[in-house]
Amino acid sequence: MRVVFALGGSVIMPKDGASIEKIKEYAEVFKKVKDLGNDVCVVVGGGYTARNYISVARELKANESFCDEIGIMATRMNSMLLIAALGNYATKKVPTNFQEAETILNMGKIVVMGGTHPAHTTDAVAASLAEFIDADLLIIATNVDGVYDKDPNKYANAKKLTKITTKELVDLTISASIKAGSSGVVDPLASKIIDRANMKVVVVKGVPEEILKAVIGGHSGTVIEPE
Repeated sequence: MRVVFALGGSVIMPKDGASIEKIKEYAEVFKKVKDLGNDVCVVVGGGYTARNYISVARELKANESFCDEIGIMATRMNSMLLIAALGNYATKKVPTNFQEAETILNMGKIVVMGGTHPAHTTDAVAASLAEFIDADLLIIATNVDGVYDKDPNKYANAKKLTKITTKELVDLTISASIKAGSSGVVDPLASKIIDRANMKVVVVKGVPEEILKAVIGGHSGTVIEPE
């Protein structure tokens, strides 16, 4: 099975900084998934590293396109931390496009990459990569435990959705922000890619045990499938 993971930046690089032990735990999960006989790709977000730099850049009057470039660099820095933890399971090259990613995948290595194009979030890159390599499953690991009918961080009555269609996902995300550094469970562009590709997706809390369960079963997240 070919699996693409979107590892949210706030998961690997939270506000209080990276945890070496936590990064090692994520690396062990991806190693286990690989050892089960799967092809593994991980797209890493920029997290607070990206948001902090983007915030400063905006104060310096940088435009959104320039801020996007800063965000992409942050995702690649975070990718390098995970690559370091993966050792021989990965290459020391962070691919900058899908052709490079597929070459690394065909070498039998775990692919770890960040952003590729301005205005494309980690989710959108992961969804595009999954479509490009004909992945069997896309797993989105984020800072909430699934897809909700509204933002659970803002609304106490938000309802968790255990299973939805790809078209329902598009409807839920259509009004989300696309500014540089913006975050959400799944962004609008990623949702549209997921829908057009008839992709199976699992959205889980970005903790190591839930990420592994998203592959082997028993997770408590949201399953997204085409109609």
